[in-house]
Amino acid sequence: MLEIFADEDSATLKKRTLLVLMAFAFLGTQAQPGFAVSKETLQMMQQLDSLQKAVDNLQKTVDTQMAVLKTLVEQSSDNINGMKSAVTEMRGTMQQNLATNGAKFDAMTSQVQALNESLDEAKARLSKLSEQVTQLQTIMTTIPNPAAATPGGPPGASATPGAPQVPDADSLYTQGLTYYTGGQWDLSIQAFQDYLKYYKDTDRASNAQFYIGECYYSQGNYQKAIEAYDLCSEKYPTGNKAAASQLKKGFSLLALDQKTAGVRELRSLIQRFPDSPESELARQRLKKLGIAVPASSPARRKP
Repeated sequence: MLEIFADEDSATLKKRTLLVLMAFAFLGTQAQPGFAVSKETLQMMQQLDSLQKAVDNLQKTVDTQMAVLKTLVEQSSDNINGMKSAVTEMRGTMQQNLATNGAKFDAMTSQVQALNESLDEAKARLSKLSEQVTQLQTIMTTIPNPAAATPGGPPGASATPGAPQVPDADSLYTQGLTYYTGGQWDLSIQAFQDYLKYYKDTDRASNAQFYIGECYYSQGNYQKAIEAYDLCSEKYPTGNKAAASQLKKGFSLLALDQKTAGVRELRSLIQRFPDSPESELARQRLKKLGIAVPASSPARRKP
């Protein structure tokens, strides 16, 4: 406000000075021509007054434009802050979706493997059943009359009481896989545990132990899953599920927020089985965590 009043006083003073000079000039022309003010001087004073007005108008224009510019800057700042909040929220949503999709992908991978093995087992079982039928037909032709087996005894009686029948290995294993692919985790665990009870030294024992861990993993019981995976690695270190057990143990540790232990397990897997499919899955998970991992050795890759 003070500046406005000062500008007004300055303009008034200039006008008064101009009037006084014009008065003197008029009087000088009437009384003494020698003291007359020249036309150039009057024109110059008029130009100065016009220039002062132009400067004042320009100042007003600049002030108005600065106010508009300030408003635009404030609006842009608000928009930028809003965009930052939206980007942050979007980033969090994307990270959550990636974690969820990663867990679903792991579960789908395990189920696909189980389905493939179930199909292979079904084919093998059908082949064995065909062989067993042929053998049974052969045996039936050589079985003597039951009445002759125990003279004096009732027909059909056996000489010795029957021993407890051991479940068939193929039946137990296929049953466990069927329960697993159907999402019946507890029944699958029981079937595979029964298989290991009678057939712990067979080629498929490591698979059975691994699927016990998979059932616990699918239930979200990651601690029990880790125990099952450890048993698979310790009892069957050369089995075909050694790499898969270590991979899923690493995933289970990460699911329990034990990041350091989980990363260590996945790195160990990459070193032990550098060219396995499980090693590639471990690399992908570490990349999602933002951890650099060495690439596969070119010399070991298949052409």
